[in-house]
Amino acid sequence: MAKITPANKTLIKEKTTQIKVLQEKLVHAQKLEGKDEFVSVTIKKNQGRFKRIKKKNVEDKAEGNFYMEIALTTKQHEVYVPLSIASGKKVAGFMYQIESTAAGTIGSASVEVKGAKVTQVSVGTLRYAKIPAGATALFEIRLDIKGSFGKTYKFVFTRLNYKLTVTDARYQQYLKALYSKEVLFS
Repeated sequence: MAKITPANKTLIKEKTTQIKVLQEKLVHAQKLEGKDEFVSVTIKKNQGRFKRIKKKNVEDKAEGNFYMEIALTTKQHEVYVPLSIASGKKVAGFMYQIESTAAGTIGSASVEVKGAKVTQVSVGTLRYAKIPAGATALFEIRLDIKGSFGKTYKFVFTRLNYKLTVTDARYQQYLKALYSKEVLFS
């Protein structure tokens, strides 16, 4: 058998590096499509409504109330999901943004979790839902958005952070966007 030349060794090393980069891109693209090796996520309920808040001698306020039930099923490994919602860089389980035809702000947001065998774990001030392998947790999310009359609003969960062990330094991410109902503030 012939020896591998230095030029071929360099070529093999370059191709191996390219394959690793392409594999990482493929995993990221699959996560954007909702294909995750550790969790399966589905929307069970998706509701939104508009509410006009009337006050004497003051301009009326426009508020939207949104409710979502998101089922998260673990596959082969237990998972820890932070029980928090955030729109910035603060670490949270559910990361969201408001999509609208006008400026709006979150008045309040909450997340609750239910499910057989689902427990809560606290690490300092952080709370996690511990979901055993093969179990399903139902996350109930409520958001109140203050906005402008005549404009439409919805929120989008851009990613869901979770850990495989509570002591992991980094989060795994479910990257498929989850959209709420769109509500016209009329």
